[in-house]
Amino acid sequence: MAVPAATGKELHVSVITPAKRVFGGAAESVVVPAFDGEWGVLPGHASMLALLGTGEMRIASADGTLRRLAVRGGLLQVHQNQVTVLTEESLAPEEISADELSAEIKKLGAEKPTKLEEREALEVRRAWAKVRQRVSLGMGLVQKG
Repeated sequence: MAVPAATGKELHVSVITPAKRVFGGAAESVVVPAFDGEWGVLPGHASMLALLGTGEMRIASADGTLRRLAVRGGLLQVHQNQVTVLTEESLAPEEISADELSAEIKKLGAEKPTKLEEREALEVRRAWAKVRQRVSLGMGLVQKG
């Protein structure tokens, strides 16, 4: 699939999961959840690769629109104003059911694992649920100003 070249003043952003392309478009900035904190990307950023963690991805467009996505792990590539995120899972707010998420969070809160591996797995599932909740409450597509 050909990706249109971005101008020097914008980024071309693609967010891809194994199942689908979640987002493709121009942006003036991108913030991603890296495994060690948040990383920001602006036009002209140096080429890089980064390992992603679980968190909220924010894509700001030149018209002032801010798009929010829940992202669970993956890889970020930046090269010549092309920003590519390959992720295990990504959801937009409109894809998140508040009722199902609330029930999941309640169920996760009731779990009391005893083994270390089970506690770690539970923390990963809780983190993913919290990110989806934050993204869904943040309304996903926000017009600035």
